[in-house]
Amino acid sequence: MYNSISDPVGPRILRAFLARAHHASIVRAPEGVSIAYGSFIDSIAFWSLYYICSKAMEYVVLDIETTGLDPQNTSIIEVGALLIEGKAIKKKYSSFVAYSGEIPEAVKRLTGITEDMLRGAPPLIQVIADLDAFIEKRPVVSHNGFAFDFPILEREGLRFASKHDSMEFAFFVLPTNLSGHSMSALAEQFGFLTVQHRALTDCDMEFSAIVKLQEEYSRKPKKIREALKSLAERTGWWWASFLPGGSKQVDLISSLVADYEPYRKSNVKQETIAFETQRLAPDDVEKQFRPGVGSSGDYSEDRPEQRAMAALIAESFNNHRHAVIEAGTGTGKSKAYLVPSLLFALKNKIPLIVSTHTKALQDQLFVKEIPHLKESIHPELQVAVLKGKRNYVCLQKFDEWGDELSQELSQRSLYTFYESGPRFTPKLVYLLLSSWITDTKRGDWEELPYWLRDKMSKGIEAEVCNTDELCGAGTCDLYSTQKCFLAKARLRARDADLVIINHAIALSGIMIPDEDSEEPLRPDPEAPPKSYSHTVFPGEAKFIVFDEAHHLEDDATSAWEQVVSEGSLQLLLKQLYGKRGVIGIVKSIAQQKGTQYLLKEAGSFERAEADTKLLVQVLFSDLLPQLIPDKHPAPGNLYQMLDDIPGDSALKKAFVASLADLAVRLRGINKSLGLIGAKTDSPRFAKIIQTRVLAIGRLLRALSAITSTTKEYVRYLERAGNIVELKAAPLSVAPYLKQYVYDNFSSVILTSATLTVDKSFNFFAHRCGTRFVDAAKIEYQLFKSSFDLARQCKFLVPKGIAYSGKPEDHLAKAAPFLERAIIASGGGSLVLCSSHGQVDVLYRALDTPLKHHNIWLLRQTRGNSVTSVVRDFKNDVDSALIGTKTLWQGIDVPGISLRSLFMVKIPYDRPDNPLIKSRCAEIDEAGGNSYGEYYEPLAALAIKQGFGRLIRKSTDTGIAVFLDEDLMNKHRLLNSLPEGVRVVRAEPEEILAALRGLAASVMSLRDPQFPAEDITLAAA
Repeated sequence: MYNSISDPVGPRILRAFLARAHHASIVRAPEGVSIAYGSFIDSIAFWSLYYICSKAMEYVVLDIETTGLDPQNTSIIEVGALLIEGKAIKKKYSSFVAYSGEIPEAVKRLTGITEDMLRGAPPLIQVIADLDAFIEKRPVVSHNGFAFDFPILEREGLRFASKHDSMEFAFFVLPTNLSGHSMSALAEQFGFLTVQHRALTDCDMEFSAIVKLQEEYSRKPKKIREALKSLAERTGWWWASFLPGGSKQVDLISSLVADYEPYRKSNVKQETIAFETQRLAPDDVEKQFRPGVGSSGDYSEDRPEQRAMAALIAESFNNHRHAVIEAGTGTGKSKAYLVPSLLFALKNKIPLIVSTHTKALQDQLFVKEIPHLKESIHPELQVAVLKGKRNYVCLQKFDEWGDELSQELSQRSLYTFYESGPRFTPKLVYLLLSSWITDTKRGDWEELPYWLRDKMSKGIEAEVCNTDELCGAGTCDLYSTQKCFLAKARLRARDADLVIINHAIALSGIMIPDEDSEEPLRPDPEAPPKSYSHTVFPGEAKFIVFDEAHHLEDDATSAWEQVVSEGSLQLLLKQLYGKRGVIGIVKSIAQQKGTQYLLKEAGSFERAEADTKLLVQVLFSDLLPQLIPDKHPAPGNLYQMLDDIPGDSALKKAFVASLADLAVRLRGINKSLGLIGAKTDSPRFAKIIQTRVLAIGRLLRALSAITSTTKEYVRYLERAGNIVELKAAPLSVAPYLKQYVYDNFSSVILTSATLTVDKSFNFFAHRCGTRFVDAAKIEYQLFKSSFDLARQCKFLVPKGIAYSGKPEDHLAKAAPFLERAIIASGGGSLVLCSSHGQVDVLYRALDTPLKHHNIWLLRQTRGNSVTSVVRDFKNDVDSALIGTKTLWQGIDVPGISLRSLFMVKIPYDRPDNPLIKSRCAEIDEAGGNSYGEYYEPLAALAIKQGFGRLIRKSTDTGIAVFLDEDLMNKHRLLNSLPEGVRVVRAEPEEILAALRGLAASVMSLRDPQFPAEDITLAAA
C-alpha cells in the first residue's frame, strides 16, 4: 500500500484509564502502565497530570520528505501526519508521492527512499487532497515548518487554517539548550533512538518531543512556570495551552531573575606588580597531561608539544617573566595555557586573566574546555566570561520594552509573512526572550540561536541590550541589587579564579592616569615599570594570557584610537537633553537650591542644546559629505586622510573651525554640569552627572587627537554607507603595549598558532613591542604542529583561476568552480572570503544550486557575531559556510563537519586603508621595505590562520583549495605555512576528483557499507 490511514490499537486498560483520567480527574496511573508509539515510550503519570491542567484538543503533526532543501524547487516524495487528541494518537496518515526524476544520493542515504519505492505511488495532487481531508480545519504542527514544510505544501495548493512551528515551543521550554532546538538536537536531549528520516517516523518523534517538552516545563520553578504561562496566554500564543500548571501574572520579568551568588569570600587588595607568589611544581602541571586524565579521550591525548608549552608557561608564571609562543595547529594550545593558569590561580588565590580576540573563542573556552578541566583540577573551580556591555541584555530596558508592548493595540497575528519566510512580531519575540531571561545565567545575546535572531527585527537587540554608561552601581537599582546581567558578569570577573575576556576589554580597561585631561594618550617608552588599575578585574590580577595574539596590534589600535561620530554625539545629546536626559536633574537641583548662581548655570546648560545640535548637523550633514563624498558602488568603506586635504582650502578651514566650536560648546556644557552636580544632596544625581561629565571628557580628548598635528596619530575620515566617522589612531602601538601591558603585568603570555613569518618572530616583536622588553625578562618559543599534516590534508591550487586585479573576472571563474567543488565534497565546506562584497556575490551564486543537492549554505552577515551560525554549521555535517575575516581565525570545527576549505584569494589588506598606508610610509621613510616588512607578512599570517581551520584533530582529514594561482609565486607566503604542508598546482578536474574521493571516505565512516575511495593526487 502506498498510503494508509489507521487507528492505532492499544490495550483496553490504557484507553479506559485515559478516559477516566480525563473525565474523572484521576491523578495516578495504574502501576506499570505505559504506551508505546513506534520506538518511543512515555509514562502515563505525566499524561494524566496534563489532562487535569488543560483540556484535550485536536491538532495534526505533519512532516514531509523531499528531494532537496530549497522550498522553491524541491519535490515532495513522502508525506506523514498524526491526528492528536490531547495525548493520544487518533489516526495516522502516510503516503509516498509519485516522482519521475532521480532521487539524489544524499536523500537516499538520509531517508532510505528509492525510486522503486515510489513506482505506482499516487500523484501529488491526490496526496494533497487526501492530506487536506485528513487535516480538515484543525491546527497543524511541524518542526521548522515555517521555513520548510508549510511553504512547500502551500506552493502545492494546501491551505492551513492554523499552522504552528514546534521550534518555538522547544526554545520556550529549553531556551539555553547548548545543542540547539532542531529535531536531531531534541532527540539527543531526550535520548530518542534515531532512525532513518521517514515522514511518519519523524511525526512520531516530534509528537514524543512535544510530550517531553511539556514534562521539562513542569520542572521549572513554580513562580517562573506560572508567570511565563500567564504571559503566553496574554500574548495569544497558541502553544500556551500546552503548558502544564496554573498561571499567575507578574509585573516585571526582571523579578524572576535570580540575584548574584558570590564565590570568593575575600579579595586581596594588591596594586603592585612586584609581589611574591608560590611556585607551581613541575609535576603538578605535568600530571594533568597524562593519558586518561579528564572525561574525554580526545582531551587527554598525549601531545609532547602541549606538555612542553604548559611547562614553559608555568615557569614564566613562577619567575614573573613574559613568553611569546607560537603553537602550531594540533599542539592543544588552549589546554596548554589553561592548566598552568588555573593551577597558579588556585595556588596563589589570585584571579588569572585569559584574553582572546574573538567572542567565539571566549565561548569555546568556557563551554568546551573548562568543563574538562573542572573535572580533573577542581570541581568547584570558578571561571567567568566577560564581554563588552553591549553583549548583555539590560533588564531595565527589557522591562520598559515589555511595558511599551503591553500598551500597544493587540496584534491579530504574532507573525508577519514574507516571500523569504515569516518574521516574529515584537510581542512574540518578547515572550520567547522572557523565557530565555528567566533561564540564562549570563544574559549574553550570543546565546540566542541563529534561527531565532534571523526571525526578529534587527532593531530589537539595540532595544534591549546595554548601551548606556549609566549601567552601574548608584545609577541603576537592578545593577545595585546585583540582578543585572552586566553586574553579575563584572562581579564574577572580580570573584573568579579565571576570567576569560577579550583583547578590547583587557586593553581599553587599563586605567591610565590623566583621564580627566583633554590631551590624547601618549606613552613614554623610557618610563620605569608602573602598576595601573583596571576597570574590570582586581589589582592582584597581574598574570595574563593573550591568545590569538597575532591580533594584538589591531586590537590595541582599536582600544586606543579616538573616534567621533554623529551617532556618538546624538546619543550624548539625548542623554543630556532627551526625555530621560540629565536636564531634568539639572532643573530639579537648580530649582531646589534656588540660588541665582545655579539658576544661571542651569540656563546656560539648557541654551547650549540648540547651538550644539546645529553644529553637529552642519558638521555631519554639510561639511563631511563634501570632504568624503559617497561613491556607488563602493568596494567597501571609503577613507580620507585629513593630512591629504589642503590646509588652505575653504572646506578644510570650515571643518577645523567647526570642530573647534564644538569643543568650546562641550567644555561649556561640562563646566555647567560640574558646578551643578557639586551642589546636589543626592548621591544618585551626583553619580549620573559625573558619568555624563566623563563622557563629554572622552569626546573632548577624541576631538583633541583628531585636530592635533603630532605624528603619533593617523587622522582620517571613514565612510561606511551613510555613516562617517572621524578617527585618530596610533601610528604604532608598540610603545603603548610596552608601558601599559608588559611593564604593568608580572607575567604576560602571548600565544597563537600564527606569530612567525618565514619561521621568525621578528615581525611580531617589532609590531607589538616585545623588542622593547629586556631580553632577560622574555622568552620566544615555537612549537611545531602535533599533526601529520602531510598525511592528513592536501593544499591544492586550481590552474586557470587567478586574481588579476579585477574582482568580477576572478569571481566569474571562482563561483562555478566553487559550486562544483562543494557538491563534490558533499558539503562540509568552509569558504573564506576577503570582503563582505565577495560573500554577497558568492552567496547569491551558490545558494540555489547547493540547495538542489541538499547542501545548506550558511553565511556570515555584516555586524553579527558568528557564534550561532558556526554552531549550526558544526551540527549539520553536510552544510557549507561562507564568510569573511572573522571565520579565518578563532573557530573550531573538528571532524567531518569541516572537510573542505576554500580560500578565495590572497587576503591582502586594502592599501588605501589609512593605517596600512601610514605604517608603510613610516617604514619606507626610515629606509625599509614596507611590502616585505609589513604588508606581505600580514597576508602570510592570515593565510596560515585560515588554513588552520581545516585540521583540528589527529583523526581529521581534509582538502584545502586556494582559488588564486598567484599564490605559487609568493615564496614568503608559501614558506610561512606549517611544516609538512605541500602546495600543489592541479587541474580543476583533478581537484574535483580528489574532493569526490574525500566525500566517499567520509561516507564510509558514516556508513561502513559505503565504499571508500583513494583521495591521493599526483603533483602537477
